[in-house]
Amino acid sequence: MLKNGERPLSAEEQAFFRGLYQRHYPALFDHAVQLGIRREAAEDYVQETFLAAIRHIETIRNMENPRWYLNQILKNVIGYRLRSLRYAVSLQQKLRNEAPEEGQKQELRLDTLYGGAVSPGELDLLIRFYLEGWSQRELAEEYGISQEACKKRIKRAKQRLRRALEEDESPGMEGGNEG
Repeated sequence: MLKNGERPLSAEEQAFFRGLYQRHYPALFDHAVQLGIRREAAEDYVQETFLAAIRHIETIRNMENPRWYLNQILKNVIGYRLRSLRYAVSLQQKLRNEAPEEGQKQELRLDTLYGGAVSPGELDLLIRFYLEGWSQRELAEEYGISQEACKKRIKRAKQRLRRALEEDESPGMEGGNEG
């Protein structure tokens, strides 16, 4: 599904994109794996790279070396996803007041972790902005509000979430360490 402001690719752009994908997917995947990314995650990251590439198809078509540009997108995707994951796991640990055991898989349910700290609408807004990478302009269009109003909603929701997390860490609060 297209986000607001996006357009479908022309037949010529589709053909170019198919060729770009076929030529560069294997090298990008190998690059991600060489960086230490698990194969399953590498597949996701490379797919995200090509989704981002679609948004910049006109720029890429005019480049002598599109692989360089795709590698830059891949590095940004990997960096963003790893930062988001570290942040989310850190928040999860703070909420549970526990450290992960070595080799323990962390399952993350943001709606369960943060339900009540902010409204479901605010949580959706924060997830789209911070984890899914929507811009303020895209969110404003999606919610039918001005970009300035969107910026304020994000800021207020973030402040409410931060206050709720800080309250959970305050001395004298029940919960946390069990057992």
